[in-house]
Amino acid sequence: MAAIRLSQRSAAPRWAVPAALLAVMALLSANLFHAQLTDPALARAVLLELKLPRFAATLLAGAALGLAGALLQLSTRNPLAAPSVLGVTSGAQIGLMLSLLLPASLKFIGVPAVFAGALLAALLTFAVAGGWRATPLRLILAGTATSLLLAALASLLLILNEQHIAGLALWSAGSLFQDGWGGIRQTLPWFALAAFGAWHLRQPLAVLGLGDEAAATLGVRIASLRRRVLVIATLLAAVAVSLAGPIAFVGLIAPNLARLAGQWHPRRLVPAAALAGALLLALADAAVQGIGGNGGLPLGVATALVGTPLLIWLVQRQSRLVPPSNDALADTTPARRWPVLLLALLVPLLLFVGLRYGSRPLPAYALFDWLAQIPSAGALLVELRLPRLILALSAGALLALSGCLLQQVVRNPLAGPELMGVSQGAGLAALALVLAWPAAPLPMQWLAAVAGAALVLAVALAVNRRHDYEPVRLALTGIALSALLGALATLLIVSAKVQAAQAVVWLAGSSYGRGLDSAEALLPWLLLALPGQWLARALGFLAFGDDQAKALGVPVARLRLGALSLAALAAAVAVAAVGPVGFVGLAAPHMAGLLVGQNPRWRLACAMLTGAVLTGLADMLGRSLLAPLDIPLGLMTSVLGAPYLLVLLARQRRSRP
Repeated sequence: MAAIRLSQRSAAPRWAVPAALLAVMALLSANLFHAQLTDPALARAVLLELKLPRFAATLLAGAALGLAGALLQLSTRNPLAAPSVLGVTSGAQIGLMLSLLLPASLKFIGVPAVFAGALLAALLTFAVAGGWRATPLRLILAGTATSLLLAALASLLLILNEQHIAGLALWSAGSLFQDGWGGIRQTLPWFALAAFGAWHLRQPLAVLGLGDEAAATLGVRIASLRRRVLVIATLLAAVAVSLAGPIAFVGLIAPNLARLAGQWHPRRLVPAAALAGALLLALADAAVQGIGGNGGLPLGVATALVGTPLLIWLVQRQSRLVPPSNDALADTTPARRWPVLLLALLVPLLLFVGLRYGSRPLPAYALFDWLAQIPSAGALLVELRLPRLILALSAGALLALSGCLLQQVVRNPLAGPELMGVSQGAGLAALALVLAWPAAPLPMQWLAAVAGAALVLAVALAVNRRHDYEPVRLALTGIALSALLGALATLLIVSAKVQAAQAVVWLAGSSYGRGLDSAEALLPWLLLALPGQWLARALGFLAFGDDQAKALGVPVARLRLGALSLAALAAAVAVAAVGPVGFVGLAAPHMAGLLVGQNPRWRLACAMLTGAVLTGLADMLGRSLLAPLDIPLGLMTSVLGAPYLLVLLARQRRSRP
């Protein structure tokens, strides 16, 4: 794989490091002395037990994330590598949750438990993506699938153990609150150990930058070096998660800011990335304390507000993030039709099984009672189960339609509605309307969702238009927007004082409690498949390039605009019906490509049926596996679909020379 390089500066500005140090000192002064207390004893206690530990945690967590990002980017020669992108942060979160469920006598293994979860997640991502030589697209998709799976498991743990780890819901949005020096004392030795290791890896990493063959010729044991880098970077991420929660952006942005300041050589980049990470997190924490007060603004929201514009700006500065490549996840299998017929038969079978069986078996006559409007226990069960099954099947098909069209338009296997921010935009708009107007009618909620989805998609495409929608660039912009919108949704939920479990359910998406009116309102939208089929066939010509498509008489601009509008509309109505259910729009087109090949029309039909089967099965299992507990639909789709996508990635990696 060709090395990916950012636009390099020839000389380091001499003012960069002193300016960063002065900024840290200014933030230190603002954080420690912004509140004036008249009681000297109370002021001293607040300073020593609250403010100083918090600022120490800020510097430690920020430096740890900056160091981790720098090490991962240097070892992979990929400026997009970061703990949050590769699934490491989600694994650390799982480890921390499990550690909180341990008895008090075992609390001392907190950091090792977090480290173990993070390391397992990192190993899974690299194993599936194909190791250190994996392309950025494959690394991002493997890390995304790993993150989705682990995030679903973390949310499930939160729902099952809300009484034990309820405070973790707010912590999951990021928090630097420290009640004394206990957290610092627990994590400082691990940070010192990891930082010492990172310092001694600077020179080997500089040699590795010359290329694997040159480094091996100079005596560097490449495999051993990269194993050490992975362990040290994972330990640093575990320290940061233990102190501040799963914070995004910092590990990705800090090393790139250091490069922009001219610190290119690893001997200077490693400490500069640590300083940049500490500065970024201190800036975000200053925003938390200055804007939100004590806990009013979650740290994850602040980092998203600070990091999203920075990340998009950094992405747009680069000349080219990836070399031209045909590395897509789509399989080259010849077109097959029998999987479509099989899936078409599975849909009514799934509807029958989901309606008949559950936590309480349904009598055979119940459906007839319901149709005849005869009151009975069976008819009541039909009234509860049928609408949510229809909603799940229809929403899954619409999300798959959206994902399939998006991936064809931008020729990007990462362009699902979840990673483009479309689902989050629709969900945020619908949530804001419901919180502001609780009695809003269903059409108004759907209209708000459509407007939110269209706005986010328009922003993502406008930002990347001059770069011809490069796949990694567009994916990274979508990830940044998704994180920002998700953080804003969390802020709205926190402001509305929604309970932890309720917040998890809404953010994951759920069909629980939906009535027949919602199902009847969503069903007609399946007719979007008809123009979708025509657009899919026309979009197939874009695979030959825009010039060839124009020569064949294809109106490329109007075709793209129509397909994007239809994709945004399909995703928006699905999100308005069941919430921001993730993963379906990303995974269903890839599954369809594996099953039927790349014929556009057959692939679209198979993707919609696959999405319907995935969400229908997730809804049925979600309400029956842990009954009477209802697992949110979005969590079950991730648990079912993420392992499949990981296996698909691994299979395609092994099939390539």
